[in-house]
Amino acid sequence: MSDNSGNTFKGFVLGGLVGLAAGILFAPKSGEDIRKELKDEGDDLMDKAKEELDKIKDDLTELRDKINKTIDHGKTVFEQPHTSEERDFEAEISDVEDEKPAPKKTTRRKKSAKKSDDE
Repeated sequence: MSDNSGNTFKGFVLGGLVGLAAGILFAPKSGEDIRKELKDEGDDLMDKAKEELDKIKDDLTELRDKINKTIDHGKTVFEQPHTSEERDFEAEISDVEDEKPAPKKTTRRKKSAKKSDDE
């Protein structure tokens, strides 16, 4: 039995050493280390969020500028006729509107105070 007890003792010692090594390797970090890691990760996330926000702001600014340019271009296209036919048509419309006679003023006749003799 002494051989068995020797092997058992060696197994306990070896198991204890393996357990100690595993405990040291997998033991939680100190509170200070955890707080430092969390702060560092939080700062990294904040920096990334700021970068993404700046990219979004830049994209929105570019989009707004493109929309404003498109609107301005559309206004110029619709405000002025480009072909000679369009200009002539606009001129004719203006001439016709200028030639329209002014609306007649209607005057009401005052009823006379006299009544007819027949009444």
